[in-house]
Amino acid sequence: MLLMLAALLTAAPLAESAAHAPKPRSPACAVVEVRSDQAPRAWYRFRATRILDLELETRVVGRRHDAHAPQLRLYTPDGFLYQVLETRPQAHRGGQRRFEARLPVAGTSIMMNGLYGRWRVVPHLDNGREACGPARSFVIRP
Repeated sequence: MLLMLAALLTAAPLAESAAHAPKPRSPACAVVEVRSDQAPRAWYRFRATRILDLELETRVVGRRHDAHAPQLRLYTPDGFLYQVLETRPQAHRGGQRRFEARLPVAGTSIMMNGLYGRWRVVPHLDNGREACGPARSFVIRP
């Protein structure tokens, strides 16, 4: 019994130090802009009858950012996963890498099924379960 208590007391500081050890920093990402060539910039509301597609810009920051291309998970206004978009690299500026993806709107199930309302796009790295940055919302109206 005394031997078991000594083993527990010895292991406790190790477990505590492991819990407080700094975690390796992974690249962070964010969807920084949702826009369309057919609509004014800086508005996150789009009319489906006036746009062909939406362009989503994402930035990744981190030491190993060159190895990561974010995927964007798009959720319908009802909260269902609509599509996962692969991004393509665009530019590299000051420790940040910029990626873009396009979401077709005209002639898609968005219009055919009336999927109008507030959409959400969530960035992920390497098909990870956890988002690598905050979600961005935008609205598609008829």
